[in-house]
Amino acid sequence: MESSQHPNTPAPVQKDPRNVEVSVYAAPKFWPFVGIGALVGVVIAFISAYTGQESADFTRSAVAGFLSVGFAFIGVLLAGVVFLVVDRITRKKARRALAVPMGKPEHR
Repeated sequence: MESSQHPNTPAPVQKDPRNVEVSVYAAPKFWPFVGIGALVGVVIAFISAYTGQESADFTRSAVAGFLSVGFAFIGVLLAGVVFLVVDRITRKKARRALAVPMGKPEHR
């Protein structure tokens, strides 16, 4: 039986095939998270290098350089995790929209 025989069944809406349904949300930017994570790691490395005990084998600057590499790496990893969490939260708040192509048909 066809849907035209049942007046209570709504007919499917004819959609324009050029229109696309999209999800719109405010996505966070990746690189600011990474940069801030690295910067926090370097700051923590310098604080720990210059407040800790002085070594007879290495200068404080050398220790700060070694620690900066390790702590910056850890800071970048943690910032990446924070980025993923923030991105997931903003995706849950996404709204649906209809994207309509604009311009000349030969450019689509």
